[in-house]
This record gives sequence, C-alpha cells and structure tokens, in this order.
Amino acid sequence: MSNETNTTTEETGAARPEGRPAEKFEINVNGRHKTVNHSPLTFDEVVELAFPGSHDPNVVFSVTYSHAASAPPAGELGQGGTVEVRNGTRFNVTRTVQS
Repeated sequence: MSNETNTTTEETGAARPEGRPAEKFEINVNGRHKTVNHSPLTFDEVVELAFPGSHDPNVVFSVTYSHAASAPPAGELGQGGTVEVRNGTRFNVTRTVQS
C-alpha cells in the first residue's frame, strides 16, 4: 500500500496522487483572462489578480463570482473567504475608497 496522499481533481472528481503538477484553471477577473494553478482561491488572491500591489488602507474591495465549482456557483466572496474555481469561473472585483 502506498503512503501517497490523494486529492480530488476539479473536473472529474477522480483522485490524483499528491505531487503531480497542479491543474491550471482559466478564469476571468474583471473581464481579463487569467490562469491560476490551484483551487480554491482566497479573497486576497482574487483581489491581487484584479489590483496588483499594495493599497491605501482606505480602499475597500468587494468581490462577486459566477460559474464556480463551489456551492453556490455564484455569489459574493467576503474577506477571508475562499471559492473553488474551474475553467470559466468569473470574478468582478470593485475597489471603493472610503473617506
């Protein structure tokens, strides 16, 4: 018996041995094509894809998603949250400056 840890692939549900290259997912962030190599994505990772770099502390982000592998497949992603992605997942990230 092997000591390999198995994880589940996103599209097939089949187990794959840990250590195999991660799948790549083609997603859209604010209408721009992005490729990521893991799932789930965190709120902070999605914000970084949309608005790279550091941000003023008065900036607040909101994230919505659709066509996700998560249940529900569409909704709002809150600070500290994660969402399972698949090819075609879409994110809209809005930046607001609070005065």
